[in-house]
Amino acid sequence: MQIQYVKKTQSFILEELSRLTGEFKKIKTREVWEYPEFVRNHPLSIDLDLCTKQGFLGVYDTTITEVGFQTYLKRFLQESIEDTKLNFHPDEIQNILKKNSYFAYHLLRKYLIPEAETNEKFPLTYVNAEDSFWKKRRFLKGFFPIWGVFSPVYLSLGLLFDLPLLPLLLLINGILFVTYRNDSLKQWKEIKALSSGASRFQKTFVYLAKNRKPTKQMIGRISSLGDSSELLISPLPHLILNLICLWDLWKIKSLEKWKSKFGNLWNDLRIKIIKTDSLLPFVNFGFLFPEASFAGSSSAGNLSAKSLVHPLLPKSSRVFNPLTKMEPGDLMIVTGSNMSGKTTYLRSIAMSLLLAGSGAPVLGSEFEFPEFQIHTLIRSQDSMEDGVSFFYSEVRRLSSIIHNAESSNRIPVLFLDEILKGTNSKERYIATREILSVLREKRAIVFLTTHDLKLAEVPWAKRFHFTELEKDGQMDFDYQIREGVSGSTNALKILKKEGIPIRNEEE
Repeated sequence: MQIQYVKKTQSFILEELSRLTGEFKKIKTREVWEYPEFVRNHPLSIDLDLCTKQGFLGVYDTTITEVGFQTYLKRFLQESIEDTKLNFHPDEIQNILKKNSYFAYHLLRKYLIPEAETNEKFPLTYVNAEDSFWKKRRFLKGFFPIWGVFSPVYLSLGLLFDLPLLPLLLLINGILFVTYRNDSLKQWKEIKALSSGASRFQKTFVYLAKNRKPTKQMIGRISSLGDSSELLISPLPHLILNLICLWDLWKIKSLEKWKSKFGNLWNDLRIKIIKTDSLLPFVNFGFLFPEASFAGSSSAGNLSAKSLVHPLLPKSSRVFNPLTKMEPGDLMIVTGSNMSGKTTYLRSIAMSLLLAGSGAPVLGSEFEFPEFQIHTLIRSQDSMEDGVSFFYSEVRRLSSIIHNAESSNRIPVLFLDEILKGTNSKERYIATREILSVLREKRAIVFLTTHDLKLAEVPWAKRFHFTELEKDGQMDFDYQIREGVSGSTNALKILKKEGIPIRNEEE
């Protein structure tokens, strides 16, 4: 076991180094189809590449519990979490990171499971105090301890002294066994689940417990009870034990005593484990990048930053850009040539907003954000099955966003990349202008990238752009945002560079 634990620790450290250097291909992440359906089909997942092999959700996922994984995903996507006990205050991540520089690392090591496969998630069973087994068998609950002791004693004496009625006694026990067999198997299933969880999360239980002595007793007793379940593998010994002494009933009674004594402690620690498990990916992000800073909330509904960058860019490729102060109803239009950094800039803001909303630190400084409702329309999808075109898909998404903005008390923050591409330029301009007007009325903060310079003439827009530079006759990009509207284009240059002839460039 120790060798396994050392190997698992080594593997974890190598993953940490890959996260630190941005070599995400070395990390074994999930395939898109391995995520829950609500996650892989979520607009944020699609538009921000959250579920790709090198997407944020997979790269920084350190969770090991099933519920912790689900909670981590929902928290980052700003979805509501059904179990309110699993909600955590944003300051919790900051408090963990403040304790000392290696506390987060040691906490993560306590969550390592030596025998776990990559990305494997484990259940941690909730202890239900209600006992349906005895509820249906109140007479048996009082009767079986006497009968369960009498039976083996009488059978032993009967074999020694040839006492009568031995077959009848075995028949009675057999009939009793048949009556409770199906329900007792459910109890054994619960015992095995609890025992497995106790064994698998033993280090974590003890580490997070305030009082370790009763926690160790709790783990020891349920583990011992779980060892008894090995007899279920062999049906004949299991049958014989029940014919002799109603063995299942004794074990179910032991489970009842364990629940009575340790049930509340188990459930409290279970919540603590799952809750901590779900926030550790964000804690780990802050641990790896101590230069990241925690955002501040804006009661006025403003969104701004002195600097920010996309969290998945490796350190060597990071270019920090400011975010001018955006108030409810503001519109930022970002223009610029191809590959200059427009869409990445939008994604940088969106990812920083999601991190801040999750309580995690942001790669940047002086990030201020409101209570928000985030929407993205960056990558539209058509559907042959539903007969939906790209254009109609975008229109439906925009309609949904506008209606959601009406019913929310939070500030809608929208990221729109070259919207309504599927129609002619005249209608696209009119439609986009009207959509932006409606969103302004709803006090939404809107970020829009476009190649259509006419759109940049919208009077209330804040105008910024990215551009390419000429270096030794080649295109070069500094990925720095600038004020104003872009005056350069590079589509024809890119075509010529790839060997596609442009015969009438003057046109």
